[in-house]
Amino acid sequence: MITRRIAADALGAMQLELARSMKGLRLAGHPNPCYLSYLLRVRQGYRVWGRYGSIFYSCPLDASALHADLRVGSYRHDQTVDGRLHDYDEDAEWHGWEDGPEDLEPFALRYGFWRLTAARHREALKDYYDKKKVHLEERLSQDAPSLRKVAPIRVDVPIRKPKGSVEEAKDYVRAASAEFLRHPKLENPYVQLREVVESRLVVNSEGTRAVAQEHFVELSLQASMLAPDGVRQYSNRTFNLRRWRDLPSLERIAELVDDMHADLAELVKAEPMEPYAGPALFGGIAAGVLFHEAIGHRLEGERLLSRTEGHTFAKKVGQRILPEGIDVYDDPSLTSWKGEALYGSYAFDDEGTPAQRVHLIEDGVLRRFLTSRNGIPGQGSSNGHGRAGRGHEFMARMGNLIVEAREPLTRAALEDRWMAEVDRREQPFGLLVTHADSGETTTASDAYEFQAFQVAPTKVYVVDATTGKRTRVRDVSFVGTPLAAIHGVMALGDDMEVDNSYCTAESGTVPVGTVAPSALLREIETQRSTSARNQESILGLPPRR
Repeated sequence: MITRRIAADALGAMQLELARSMKGLRLAGHPNPCYLSYLLRVRQGYRVWGRYGSIFYSCPLDASALHADLRVGSYRHDQTVDGRLHDYDEDAEWHGWEDGPEDLEPFALRYGFWRLTAARHREALKDYYDKKKVHLEERLSQDAPSLRKVAPIRVDVPIRKPKGSVEEAKDYVRAASAEFLRHPKLENPYVQLREVVESRLVVNSEGTRAVAQEHFVELSLQASMLAPDGVRQYSNRTFNLRRWRDLPSLERIAELVDDMHADLAELVKAEPMEPYAGPALFGGIAAGVLFHEAIGHRLEGERLLSRTEGHTFAKKVGQRILPEGIDVYDDPSLTSWKGEALYGSYAFDDEGTPAQRVHLIEDGVLRRFLTSRNGIPGQGSSNGHGRAGRGHEFMARMGNLIVEAREPLTRAALEDRWMAEVDRREQPFGLLVTHADSGETTTASDAYEFQAFQVAPTKVYVVDATTGKRTRVRDVSFVGTPLAAIHGVMALGDDMEVDNSYCTAESGTVPVGTVAPSALLREIETQRSTSARNQESILGLPPRR
């Protein structure tokens, strides 16, 4: 269990080992260390999941992990290349020294960072000479330093422990999962509850010494039902929260389970969606996923450094990429939106740079990119977005992505404009997408890759252009190219919605928040999302008694 005293002792041990490494890792005839940072992650918590009123699995999540970022050469020219987007190698020696001691004993911490730093030093020297070869063979050049300097910070936050306990979590999961007994036609239902308090301790060779702590409470309910054609349909309700007390009450859980049953009963009766291209109205959560995938990832600065990236917006700073009146910014310093907690909030990033609001798109015009400490051509210093999951290198990542309209339309006005576009296109119906829970994108420019994104919606309706009748459809995914999608944004609504989730990219998995309103798209293309067939169980759910 980490306490304020243990954190202070850990920081002291990290600083001593960092100073020893900066001084001692010098080999005649080879580039010397120019920068070193240590990150210690301490996680305290648990995970519990169960079915039908019983606990099937529970485990503690207490652990610590070490990370070292060692640069050799100079700030102007170190060993990194391509923004380190392709540096992940699970067989690299340093991955064997990521695990830290559970008790955070100072000598054990110094030992762990010593072994980790030694491995990273050997790797850095090799990469430094490999980079010289790249420069010679490909004449690689960039008008930015490899690493930018950042003013050191001193931050010390109160150390807290998880609010709930494993036994409280088990009681909650038992009671919540028992609600599924009322709906025996729901298959494989489960409830999972996870609470984690993550403390991050950062020190570096520039003098930064900082402690941050983030609290995550995650609840997931899921069930499925088999459609007549054998395609399994899923329904889930997920809550990504920052406080234990914000968990839904058991009365609310009962309502959610009833809603999931009704949702799946409707879904299995729905027809699979045939391929479609035309106007679509996306609800706020679905629109947020779209903006995250089509725009957000392409504004992560390291992508401008990689030779294999598509550089979609590299030469568009100062140019219009969205309609007038639309602003997009990312603000990890924002902890909530109208009372609802945001998952991508933090005081400083994993490199020890304070979180900052970054105005990416102003009035439809691209202004800047998200940056870490890696030198990005045409950008200034880090704007506090350097993040990474365990075992990955830091790169600029979204925190809380906010999409707003300066003159938003009411829901009625948005629907009128949508139907007018459907009529203008002489199409029998338009698409309404109320929810989506995942997406993915490809940003590489390799010969066998393509610039595209995909969104997986969970609620889709075809809306008759004449009668306005809504008909549920299923097995749909949306595909497209980023420029075509964002150029097709016709209007935004005034109904901002929060979507908290996790995002996975080259630097691993990190928590993010997205706030966006409904969006009217001139054209979106759909494809069939699955053709997998399953067999229904011969026997139903066993009797309880």
